[in-house]
Amino acid sequence: MPLEKLDIMDDVQKKSFEFEAIRYCDQNDNEIFDLDLSDEIWPKFQALSRKDFHEILITKLGDTPVHFGREIKNLNPQDERKCGPVTVNFDDGPAGEYDLVIAADGIHSSMRTMLLGTVLQPVSTGIKCWRWTTEISGRDKPHFMLGKGKVLLVMPISANKAYVFASLTDTGNSFADDSLSLIRREFADFGGVVPTILARLDDDGPILAGSLLQMIVLDWSKGACVLTGDAAHGTLPTMAQGATMAMEDALVLAEELERQTNIAEAIEGYKTRRIPRAHWVQQQSLKRMGLSRIKSQPLLSLRHLVMKAFGPKILASGWRPLINEPF
Repeated sequence: MPLEKLDIMDDVQKKSFEFEAIRYCDQNDNEIFDLDLSDEIWPKFQALSRKDFHEILITKLGDTPVHFGREIKNLNPQDERKCGPVTVNFDDGPAGEYDLVIAADGIHSSMRTMLLGTVLQPVSTGIKCWRWTTEISGRDKPHFMLGKGKVLLVMPISANKAYVFASLTDTGNSFADDSLSLIRREFADFGGVVPTILARLDDDGPILAGSLLQMIVLDWSKGACVLTGDAAHGTLPTMAQGATMAMEDALVLAEELERQTNIAEAIEGYKTRRIPRAHWVQQQSLKRMGLSRIKSQPLLSLRHLVMKAFGPKILASGWRPLINEPF
């Protein structure tokens, strides 16, 4: 497990909210199925805020120097075939020369563009989403509500706070309104706890709006420059594996740098181990997202019947290989 290898499992457990089931419902909050996670075959499922996770990671850095507010203007790999040193030009001072440069700057990576050009761009899935946290108590498990081309997730991250994710299939003209008006309008017909959440929108925030994107990159390196995380394989949130994949990238790259005799071999070892697994997660995430696009009533009814019968097996089939197979 990445958290154990990073030696942050205890810190995460202290700040996270642990749950033993995931519930799927229709938009009226009628249960479709629960995935039971209490069996010992499952690892612990935990949720915590991005802020808390950042604080844990920063604490573990210790005295490692970190420079904020610096921008890389360009990268000049030398002797790319042999992974020679990389000259890096910054916006605030003289250039530096480095044996290895790691691009971990997200799905809109400027470093990826410097290395591989503008042809590689994130691919839109045609789905709009909003994310925010809200004050709410009494929630003991993640709660997915599936509507007509819409999904709303309520994920408890503490005893009295939850992360909310809402998504809507793009109709071409739905997104001209501001986020609050659009969320209220599009999810007004949802039941359960949703009316309470909608009533709190003015008090919650900030609400982060965006489009769901995927980033497909076939080769993650150029010379001694290598991509990791969303810069290499930005994926959809349907399997909740984005942060895990990034941590696995970092750990595998570190292992290969320690194991191999030179930078070139380490990068090749890293890509060999990571690319198939990351691409598999992207494919599985895209398949799951397909269920959220359904709008017609006959297909909605069929979706719910199939998920009631096979939902737990479908979810388990996506997670079990990641749990059982070492990264």
